[in-house]
Formats: sequence, structure tokens, C-alpha cells
Amino acid sequence: MFDKIIKLITKYPMKMVFFGIILFFVLVVGVTKVELKTGNDTLIQTDTTEYIDNFNYQSEFGSDPIIILYKGDGYENLFTVENMTYMSELADELSYYDEIFTINSPVSLVKEFSEKSAEQYEEALLQLSSGLEDVSVNLQTMSTLLASNANTEDIDATLAQLTTAIDTMITGQQNLGIGVTNLVSSYATFSTQILTVTDSITTVINDLSTDPLLNDEVTTLTTANNQLIAMANQMATISTDSQALPAVTANTIIGLQNIITGLNGMIDDQTLMTAQILTLSNNLSTIATNLHLMSVNLLMIHDNFNVLIAAMPQEQATLEMMIYDETGEIRRMFETFTIDEEYMMLLVVLDGEVSDEVKGNIIDTIKTSLADQGLTDSTLVSGKPVLDMSIKTAMMDSMQIMMGLSALIMISVLLIVFRVKWSLLPLGIILVAVVMTIGIMGWLGIGLTLVSMAVFPVLIGLGIDYAIQFQSRYTEELAGGIDNE
Repeated sequence: MFDKIIKLITKYPMKMVFFGIILFFVLVVGVTKVELKTGNDTLIQTDTTEYIDNFNYQSEFGSDPIIILYKGDGYENLFTVENMTYMSELADELSYYDEIFTINSPVSLVKEFSEKSAEQYEEALLQLSSGLEDVSVNLQTMSTLLASNANTEDIDATLAQLTTAIDTMITGQQNLGIGVTNLVSSYATFSTQILTVTDSITTVINDLSTDPLLNDEVTTLTTANNQLIAMANQMATISTDSQALPAVTANTIIGLQNIITGLNGMIDDQTLMTAQILTLSNNLSTIATNLHLMSVNLLMIHDNFNVLIAAMPQEQATLEMMIYDETGEIRRMFETFTIDEEYMMLLVVLDGEVSDEVKGNIIDTIKTSLADQGLTDSTLVSGKPVLDMSIKTAMMDSMQIMMGLSALIMISVLLIVFRVKWSLLPLGIILVAVVMTIGIMGWLGIGLTLVSMAVFPVLIGLGIDYAIQFQSRYTEELAGGIDNE
């Protein structure tokens, strides 16, 4: 094998030199393809049971999280509207990464609270509408019954029962009036809050529109903002259209009170009984019609409930109502995101086997966002992915220092000890060997790991030794003359 190589070199020296130069530059390109790897696959074989089990676990539940710690003195300084807003903004920025499995933070719980409240509010509307419809049907039945029994003589007992029933209905109508008033007010408040959010989004759009590269994002934000404005206007319209509902309840109460007054008069004046019962029947029918209209209006509000969106609380009191229980203690679900009442956590759980490049991009996004928010001094970014990236950086720095020191030491030793012509030639040879070795690794997709980096000191040590011996032997042969074999 070596004889054939020697013959080729002897027969075609210039071609072999040209081929070697081309091969060297091809391998130099391969150097740019080498990546530092710190994943589990660099420490254990990928076909082992342990690696496969860990891979399946990470695919199902995500890998080690990136942990962002927010510093504060006590819960009251941690769970603030400002911190919740910062966390929400960071989560929105990270949502563009498909490699993120999930993001867990107090913001997630607050949003769940908001969504749950919206669902309960929607259910209450449906129940209220259904209850009013049932009352309307019952009143209509009572009206029909009175009309059919207007000429009966034994009516006192019936009137007493009606009086008691109507008193109960008046109490219900009073409670209903309070609920409807709060409902109309809530719609107006929600509309105002959404318009406030759209103003903030408009400001962001104006800031982003200055960058032509963000035209697509600006268009998307503008469309979403217009939809929010339309939602707010629709809610305001519903609130305006529903302003008359409390008055209907008040009128209903007045009507019921009039009915009771009429019933009392009927008992005192039996001669007008028939006419008054017919009047009562008509009044009950009118009330039933009004309650039916209220039921229809509330059902319309329920059907349009999707215009409401769960949003972050804008008032500290609202946020504290979600975080603390009735006794003033922090809810356990929120407490799980704190450490000793001084730190609050946001966890960014990554998918399994995420590349180092993507991890680095995510970490850079987190640190950039925190810097833009002015939270660099009051936050700490940690977790195994952050540690892996630090190890990767340290490996690169150590490798550069190692290579530089090795070159300096070898140059010094060669100049002092190896006193021959071209004494630094072995160093050039070993550097070429190292570059070509790394280039081969790059083309074969073999990454630099803690294990593979340990090979380079051995490669340099053996390579410089053999290069010195080769040069010494070659110099001896030259000294023997051109015919020396």
C-alpha cells in the first residue's frame, strides 16, 4: 500500500502536490461544519435502553426547562400587575418557537382564572335567561287560569295564594334588577378595557411599522387590532341596547305591586271581583310578555358572549383577588412558582432533543427581552439548557487557549532544541493534520464533545513527535547525496 503511494508521489509529484492542496481546502470547508455538542447523545449510545427511555419521556413531557427567576421582597412585590405583564410579553415572544413544549408561570394560572370566570359568567347568563322564560310561562298560565275562573265565588283563598306568590316574584325581580344592572355595567367595562388594549396595540404597530422587515407582522397585528375594536364596539352596542332591561325589571315590580294592591281591593269589594280578576289576568299576561322579552335579550347577549376575551388584570386589586384566598393566604397553585417568598419562577420547557443552535436562540431571546424590559438586574436565567450553552462556550474558549498555548510551547521548544533548517516545519505539519482531522469530522457529521476534544492533545503530541523524526530522517538522507538509497 505504502509502496504504491510512494510510487505515485515519485512518478507524479506536482499532481500529488496539487491534489493535496485541493484536499486540504476541501477539508478546511469541513471545519466550518463542525458543531460543538453537549446533548445526551454525546455521553451515551443512542441505542441503549436508558437513552431510548429518556428520549420517549422527553417526547411526552418535554426536556429540562429554562428557569427565569424574578427577584422580589415578599409576595406583594412579586405578584404585581407589572411583573405579570412582563411575563406575558416574554411568553408571547417565545410562542414563535415550535421547539418549546410549554411555558409555565403564574401568568398561565391568571389566564386560566380569567377564562374560568368568563365561562361562569356565560353560564349565569344562560341560566338567567332560562329562568326568566320559565317565570314568563308560569305567569301566562296563571293569567289564563284567572281569566277562566273570573266568575267563581270562592276566590278569597285563590287571591291569598296569588298575593303570596306575587310577593315572592317581587323579591326575585328586585334581585334580577340588581343582576341585570351589573351585567350591563360589566359589558360597558369590558368594552372600555378592550379599547384600552387596542390603543396599546396601535402604539406597538406604529413602532413596528418603521421597520420594513416587519411589514407582515404589522399587517397581522393591524388585522387582529381591528377585530378587537369591532368586538369592543359590538359589546358597547349590546350594553347600550340593554340599558332598558333594568327599567323593565323596575316596571315589572311596579306592575306586581299594583296587582297586589288590586288583589286587596278585590277582597274588600266583591262586586268588582270579576272585572278586577280579568284586569289581573291581563296584567299577568303583560308581565309574562315583558319577562319573555327580557329572556330573549339575555339569550342574545349569551349568544354574543364570544366577543369577550380573557385578558390580564389591569388593576392590582383584581390580580390579588385571583392570587389570594378568602383568608388572605396565597393560593397553593401560585405558591408552587415561588421560592422563599423572594423569587418567582417562569419555566420554559423545551421539546426533547432540541439542537444547541435553537437552544442558544431561545436563551438569547429571553435575555434580550429581559434587557428590553429593564429586568436584567432583578432576574436570573438558569436551568440545564443554559448550563449546557455555558459549557459549550467554555469548551470553545478552552480549546482556543489550548491550541494557542500548545503552538507557543511547541514553537519555543522547536527553536531551542531542534536546531536544524526549517525547524518549525513539524509545527506546520501537525497544524495541517489537526485542520484536516477536524475537517473530516465536519464532513462526516461528527461533533466536538468533551470526549473527542481529549483526542487533540494526543494527536498534537504524537504528530509533532513523528514529524520531527520524519524531518530528521529526511535530512539525514539528503546529507548522503542524491544517489543515496
